[in-house]
Amino acid sequence: MPAQGMAWLPSDDVLTDDEVMRLVELGVTRLGIREVRFTGGEPLMRRSLESLVARTAALRTDLGQAPDISLTTNALGLERRAAGLRSAGLDRVNISLDAADSHTYAQVSRRDRFADVVRGIDAALAVGFSPVKVNAVAIRGHNDEGLPRLLDFCLERGLQLRIIEEMPL
Repeated sequence: MPAQGMAWLPSDDVLTDDEVMRLVELGVTRLGIREVRFTGGEPLMRRSLESLVARTAALRTDLGQAPDISLTTNALGLERRAAGLRSAGLDRVNISLDAADSHTYAQVSRRDRFADVVRGIDAALAVGFSPVKVNAVAIRGHNDEGLPRLLDFCLERGLQLRIIEEMPL
């Protein structure tokens, strides 16, 4: 996240729910796609996410099954939405978390929201998402020395940790 934040896209530049579902439906029912992942930006920013998940869960693949539905999120707001997303048909969550302490998290993310992310993780576990995966970007000189502590954090909670290399942009 840039320090200055992100500019919001005008609503005309964002797909409507019906447009998103048209693409998902074509992929699932005609192209053989069996897994749908809602990602971003940040998918929890879409107020209608539960509806999109439910509509996706109602689709059937070429095997007659609902697609596997997952979410990649920063978990901000997940605490209050986890139960609704689970009820709508979401199967799994991947949560971006680059540190196991609030100080390093705030330095890397430029946001002091570590406690909110932990509450989101705990809510995901409480409503039965499995597995809950944590994606961490290893950044030399910023969070790399704390990765063993992040592994301990994940092991204590039964989370799967995936270390991702920083993309050279």
